[in-house]
Amino acid sequence: GHILKFSKDGKFLLQIGKGGVRPDSNDTTHLSRPASLAVFGDEVFVADGYGNRRIAVFDANTGAYKRHWGAYGNKPDDKASKAEQRSGQSPQQFNTPHGITVSKDGIVYVSDRANNRVQSFRIDGTFLKEGFVKRGSQGTGTAFGVALSGDPQQRFLYVADGSNERVAILDRASLEEIGQIGGPGRKAGEFFHIHSLGVDPQGNLITGESQGYRVQKFVFKGLSTAGAR
Repeated sequence: GHILKFSKDGKFLLQIGKGGVRPDSNDTTHLSRPASLAVFGDEVFVADGYGNRRIAVFDANTGAYKRHWGAYGNKPDDKASKAEQRSGQSPQQFNTPHGITVSKDGIVYVSDRANNRVQSFRIDGTFLKEGFVKRGSQGTGTAFGVALSGDPQQRFLYVADGSNERVAILDRASLEEIGQIGGPGRKAGEFFHIHSLGVDPQGNLITGESQGYRVQKFVFKGLSTAGAR
């Protein structure tokens, strides 16, 4: 129920929240089983999603609460249904906001796991856009981890699709799916419950599997002529 900050040499610096607190998506002091976080400037953005259903922002140096928001930038509602909606009107609340990343130009991208979608926001929580990732899929969600490509414009968004065992590639501007990496299996380049991912400074993609119990690295080879629009 909390996040911890350490120096690079392992010195404890800061704690935000504490364990054993009941879920409350509008609590300004505590978290409830946060799934991931991203640091941008002097702020830390938390996907507070296993217990709560929000994005919470804190001062990265002091731990002071700054703001929070739910799906579409609205106030979170813990009483709203968590039933999966694979078609029809988009759910108005997050259902396990699981991954989060912030682009160089200050756009927050949130993977809303059980709602099979990614939503984007301004730093202040203003909603911008959403894109679904194989919305009709069965399973525990198609939008687990999320990361940005390593090119200067960060043109692409990588999404860990744990239901279809692949990495979905989205166009960052439109949030439309334009490609994928991998498929189900245990061989190299395949996935067994892909859960998280990230991009290193060289643009290589690193993936983690919660049931495959391994990490894989996909080496960035540059953009093809077809991809360089």
